[in-house]
Amino acid sequence: MPVDSVVGLPMIDLLAILFLFSCCFIAGFVAKSSWGRNIQNRIDDLLLQLVPGYAWIKGMTSSVSAEEAAGVFKPVWIRLDDQYQVGFEVERCEGGLVAVFLPGAPDPRTGTLSYVESDRVDDLDSSFKDVAKNFRRLGLGSAAIISQSKIPTQSSA
Repeated sequence: MPVDSVVGLPMIDLLAILFLFSCCFIAGFVAKSSWGRNIQNRIDDLLLQLVPGYAWIKGMTSSVSAEEAAGVFKPVWIRLDDQYQVGFEVERCEGGLVAVFLPGAPDPRTGTLSYVESDRVDDLDSSFKDVAKNFRRLGLGSAAIISQSKIPTQSSA
């Protein structure tokens, strides 16, 4: 196609736009297929193993579905001797133990990994983002999280 003509240059631009649009459409089609999801899951698993903090970033960005985010870091209450602590369930282990990440405040990306008995762990009726925000604010807004969850307090026991 001659570029020197009046129609040539806009036609090349139009063809480039159509080409990019077609590539995006095909990529979206592949991503929605079971084959594409399988590849995405393998890449995701590899990144979880190789990149420190990938699970944290994945949960913070909410670029994943609610089900996937809940699977990455599920907010939980941990009953200790005379207190409750908010944490994120990492996984259930054999023998009745639960691996729980106990974040620090004000930076919830740091913390401690603890293993507690499963009967000491209760689901927290709050989202990952709300709990992380609570840590960043040094507990300000905890009343809303506590009121949403059904944890037994000293007065109700």
